[in-house]
This record gives sequence, structure tokens and C-alpha cells, in this order.
Amino acid sequence: MSETILIVDDNLDNVTLLDKILQKSGYQTLKGYNGEEAVELARREFPDLILLDIMMPIMDGFTACEIIKQDESTKHIPILMLTAKQEVSDKVRGLEIGADDYITKPFHLQELLARIKSRLKLTHEHHQTVSRERSKAMSQMVEGVEHEIRNPVVSIGGFARRILDELPENDRKKKYAKIILKETERLERMVKESVALQGLSEGSKEKLDIHFLIDEALTQTSSLKEQYKVVIERNYDNTLPPLPLNHDNMLIVFIQLISNGLEAIDNGGTLTIRTSFDSSSNLLIEIIDNGHGIETKDLARIFDPFFTSKMSGAGMGLPLTRKIIDYHHGTISIKSHPGQGTRVTVTLPLEEPPEN
Repeated sequence: MSETILIVDDNLDNVTLLDKILQKSGYQTLKGYNGEEAVELARREFPDLILLDIMMPIMDGFTACEIIKQDESTKHIPILMLTAKQEVSDKVRGLEIGADDYITKPFHLQELLARIKSRLKLTHEHHQTVSRERSKAMSQMVEGVEHEIRNPVVSIGGFARRILDELPENDRKKKYAKIILKETERLERMVKESVALQGLSEGSKEKLDIHFLIDEALTQTSSLKEQYKVVIERNYDNTLPPLPLNHDNMLIVFIQLISNGLEAIDNGGTLTIRTSFDSSSNLLIEIIDNGHGIETKDLARIFDPFFTSKMSGAGMGLPLTRKIIDYHHGTISIKSHPGQGTRVTVTLPLEEPPEN
């Protein structure tokens, strides 16, 4: 379990108790003690769920909830409000401003944990539904790209190459021909990667050591490691059993994620790769870099086809990565802060889920 829960309460004893219980249950935790800290931590850390008290100094929970839910970057974070108040009007107000659930103090810890688990499950199912809808739209778009764009792009590229070859070196139009050819090649890559994404099949699976796959990806990205002078730290849990994986597809995943991490480190730095179990019988793979990070406005779009914050590339690497991980019944999440680096977390089941 890799979910992070933000606990916000002005009562230190309550925070300490919840922190202990949640960590024991396998969650990561963040702590705040008033509404302003809740808003700041939500915008900076993007937790998976917020436990938010109402009666707090500086800024109360109602105000904090409203701000978080009105912010495009944080509105998707589920909020479970905690309060000693029992008036129906307070509960209604909390739900009207965007709270996802409500629990009154004193509460049973088992009930709280069940509410948290249920809310996180609903959020996960929502994300899966959105992902399926995007995949469906992507399929329709790719058909159009392949049939309507490929042939004109190939023709433009061919004529641009012919013009480039025939122009003398001192002709300034040669510069323009090079620009046309470069952009045409970018479009050709986009079409190629789109078709590859659409045509990707699950393929056969076999029991593989995840560490061998990661090391193979590190070998294939070694030139980037040398280029950016990156130190690789491996923190492997060697007790992990082999997993049912498609070798070629999962190798694509690790090459993509490791390459992204290496390219994010401009002038030396560290890329850490960590494997471990979680409390739900899943394998966790974390790829952590201390590079330049991702802008908040870009985080929500990084899995969108054709979106990229790089100067070149079609932006198909992460959509392809997520599709492969979906085929393996896993999940991928990315948390990042500009100037502070990025953490990519991949979960994979230790056993193939039974067919429905």
C-alpha cells in the first residue's frame, strides 16, 4: 500500500494517534495542525486522501476544504472531515463545499479505516474508468491519425529530403528545408508511436525476477547515465518472488521510467530504485530522482497522449507505460515538485488475478 494520507487536526494527541494507526496499517502520512497547513501540504504533496478536522485555529476545516476543492490541482483529492460537532447543518455544509465523507468524534478506529479504504477504492475505480474512456478515445483518434496523416507526412518528408539533397550548401533555403524535415520526422515518430500504442498486445507472461528486468533496463540506459553523470542507487528486496510478467513489454516500462529520471537530472545527481512488498500482497517499485521535477500544472496531464513537457518527442512514452502496467493489473502514480525531484511508484500483483 503506497497511499499517502494527510492528517490535519490542532489536537496533537489526535494527530499522534492517527499517525500511529495509519502507519501501522501500511499508509504513508503527512501531518498538519490548521487549515492553512492543510492547503499548503495539499498543494505541495498531493496526498491520496485528507483527514480534516473542522474546529481549528488560523483557518477552520470548512474554509480549507473549500479552497482545496476549488483548486484545479487539488480538487480531486478526497477529503474525510473529522469533527466533534453532530449538528446536521454542519455535516450538510461540509458535503456542500466538497467533502467526500464525514465522521463524528469519538469514532471507532476500525470504522475510520474502513471509510478510508472504501474512499480510496472509489477513487481508484474512478481513475480506472477515466483511463478506459481515454483509451477508447485514443483508439478512435489513432485510426484517424494513421489513415489521414501518415501518407501526407511521408510525402512531405520525402520531398523535403530531395530538396535538401539538391540545394547547394550556401543556399539559405537549405536551412528551411532542414526545419521542414526535422518537424516531419517528429510527426512520423508521433504516428509510429501512436500506432504502436494502439497495437500493443498483452503478450505471454512468464515468471521473472523483477530485479533482472530493472538491471537490464539500466544497462540499456547506461549512455544516459554517463551523459548526465548520475549515481544509481539500488535498494532491492531480495526476498521478492518471481512475478508473472511479459518480458519485452515490462522492459519498455523500465527503460521509459529510468530514462525520464536520468534526463531530469541536469548536472549530476542520484537516481534511486527501490523494491519492496506492501501490505496488500503487491510488489512496489519506486524510481526516485532528485532532478528538476514536474510543474504542478503538468502533473495532471503527463499520461495524456501527445502531451510532453520536453522540447522534442511525441509524448507517448508514459501513456504506453501505463497501458502496459494496466495489462499487468498494476498501477502507476507520479508525485513531483519543481526543483525537488520526482517519485514514480509502480505496483504489481505478486500473482496473476483469476479471470472473471
